[in-house]
Amino acid sequence: MATGLSVSSTSNLSSGQKIVVARAKVAFEPAAPDPDLVENHRIPQGHKQWDILTYARLSQASALTEGVDLAQTQQLVAASLSITPTEHGVIATLSKRLIRRQGDKSVMSTTGTLIANSLRRRQANDVIALYDGFSKTTVGANTQLDITHFRGSVAYLLTDNDSSYGPAPMPLHAALHIEQISDIILDVSDPGTAAGGRPAGFGDDLLSRWWRGNDRLYGIPIFHSGLISRDSDGDSKGAIFAKEALVLVMANNADVTEETDESLRAVEIGIFQEWSEGERADPHGVEVYSDTSATV
Repeated sequence: MATGLSVSSTSNLSSGQKIVVARAKVAFEPAAPDPDLVENHRIPQGHKQWDILTYARLSQASALTEGVDLAQTQQLVAASLSITPTEHGVIATLSKRLIRRQGDKSVMSTTGTLIANSLRRRQANDVIALYDGFSKTTVGANTQLDITHFRGSVAYLLTDNDSSYGPAPMPLHAALHIEQISDIILDVSDPGTAAGGRPAGFGDDLLSRWWRGNDRLYGIPIFHSGLISRDSDGDSKGAIFAKEALVLVMANNADVTEETDESLRAVEIGIFQEWSEGERADPHGVEVYSDTSATV
């Protein structure tokens, strides 16, 4: 199998390959927001894994009496988290006939978009799978999310509930299924019937544009995560969490490759990247598990 594209096989494929790379970099960013809501780290070249120690808090300082030794000493306690990125990738095969008929620039640009979106979708779903790992869960199956659940989750995260981790640090994010967001909006749309009343600043103008994804509730930005699925019972699992609660570790930028298969008379365009993900601070996240049965 040849490793390059010859001028005799297709016209201007070398310039088309540049379009694939540029298009892939553009298309890779704006898909599902979930990977951007967690801590992102990159392993330096030559290293195979990412290791971090998270130190538990010490007990609060003691009151002292003059002339009396401070006899109680404390030991540092650290939890170690190791993440080893694994390789992910996708390859699309384009026949040279298709390239000739569609035009090399057009088909290469489209392919760049498709393979980049495929890789991004896998990365986002890997992060979304971590939401189910949070020990703290709000709402519950077959129950709709309302403003009280949301407010209670934020209060939990910002309260000193854990002796080791303490309150969750800002920023907090909410990544939710679109029906979960819709349920909150429906709950607060009528201040007379909303559970706990409508929050200050959550006015009619905000209600009319909530779907744009730029809105906050109790200061927490709400993101519509389009890849959060609905299970067979009509329930979905989103989350409200501190950015540092979850970690995405990458070993390299996305690599775009191409190979020509002369016997197949086709070009293979691939995109590859190494990453893995993990939970760093369980008390700093809340799983939002609620009914998201379709309303239409």
